[in-house]
Amino acid sequence: MKNLTSDRWLDQCLPQTQAALLAQGRSRRYGKGEGIHQIGDPATELFFIRSGAVNKEGKALIVRDLIAGHWFGFIGCYGSGIRPNDASALTDTVLVHVPLSAVEIAGKADPLLWRAVSGVLAGYVGHFYKTYENAVFLPLEQRLRVALAQLCKWQATTTLSISQSELAALLGVTKEAVGVNLNLLKADGQVDLGYRLVRCLWLET
Repeated sequence: MKNLTSDRWLDQCLPQTQAALLAQGRSRRYGKGEGIHQIGDPATELFFIRSGAVNKEGKALIVRDLIAGHWFGFIGCYGSGIRPNDASALTDTVLVHVPLSAVEIAGKADPLLWRAVSGVLAGYVGHFYKTYENAVFLPLEQRLRVALAQLCKWQATTTLSISQSELAALLGVTKEAVGVNLNLLKADGQVDLGYRLVRCLWLET
């Protein structure tokens, strides 16, 4: 089974499946900075970004920006039933809220939908496992470099707007430890640092 991204997860389904899901959803507009959900909220629907952008931020492991065409909300809906992270609009954003009942109906018409859901969840599991493995086996400088590269990939940029405290929370270490290792990367010519800014120079070559 292939791990799927949240913008291509329905590629293996019938062509009409996404349209059927969206037809059962309700659209809502969010202003810049407006909250969509918080950690601990009940998870009863998936979200499709029709326009704009969304930030998903948790206590650990994932800090990700999503843009138009992406879906999110899988872990809460198909895990504990509660949201594991916060989500807010990065700019004026229109979301389609698709209830799980609509997903159930679409899955009956197109059983490949369940393989698609499993593929997305497998991608998250792979990320969590790799993060844990790095925490056990890699020195902090390498873990920091891996985390920065992943964030740059998710956010489609080599310049991250992120604080040392946020990086520390992401990696489960102290702010001071992050600062020391960022300075090591800077001395090696791999990053450039500013206020709440990390530019990953090695990704630009």
